[in-house]
Amino acid sequence: MSYHWINAQDYTMNCFLFFERWALRYIFKNSENKEYIQDMAKALYKYPYLKEFIRIKAPEVKDFMDAIEKVDCKKYFSEELREAETKILQMHETFVVYAYPEIMNQVNYIRNWSPENLYRLVDLTDKIVLDVGAGTGRLAFAAAKKAKRVYASEPCDMLREYMRDYIKQEKIANVRVLDGFIENLPFEDNTFDVVISGHVIGDNYDKEISELTRVLKDQGLIVVCNGDDEFKRKGPNEELVKRGFEWFVHESIEGGIIYDYRKQVKKQ
Repeated sequence: MSYHWINAQDYTMNCFLFFERWALRYIFKNSENKEYIQDMAKALYKYPYLKEFIRIKAPEVKDFMDAIEKVDCKKYFSEELREAETKILQMHETFVVYAYPEIMNQVNYIRNWSPENLYRLVDLTDKIVLDVGAGTGRLAFAAAKKAKRVYASEPCDMLREYMRDYIKQEKIANVRVLDGFIENLPFEDNTFDVVISGHVIGDNYDKEISELTRVLKDQGLIVVCNGDDEFKRKGPNEELVKRGFEWFVHESIEGGIIYDYRKQVKKQ
């Protein structure tokens, strides 16, 4: 699915040099799709140094890289190679914007989002808060205006460094940025009053929610506060609802129908 966050014509495969190992593992995992292998071979043909980088950075994708080396790309014109390159870049546009935080801040669900959408879901006054999959800090910096302390967990280095630069620029004293995945958070049990996230839960609901629950204190809150995009959703996320989440709905400034969620965790 393309969200049209970027115009792939404006980018080259060099942006893959900014991708984390886990992202490369995801992108180069499919060694069975012959069309995808051919497109990737053409996209990378003019970037031998990038192919070497990928092999070193993510050695587990060796089989895929070996498969694309078997594709004869000498027969293609430059226009055909570039067409494949833009196709691959558009396909993986989410990873592209992770490499360019300023561009990410302009995507549909972030650019006009209001912190009031978070504040109406939870009272953050004097709370210890974790933002999971913090991105450029949409939720973390909103929370920091009310919370005692905020930890922003983010697996992308470019985004972590962007948040750290912003913290320094704005002299924010109560936000700390760390690496971490939603399924394996680098925090002790029963650490936080509130865990917030947006557009993160969904790959493995039970495992992800279990990990968020682990780091929460008894009676703590999981808050899913999504961004304000233009998509007109027909109803709340059934997987979250059946796991006990309350849901809240509003119309976004982008014209979309947005659902947010909240659940109190009871451990005793």
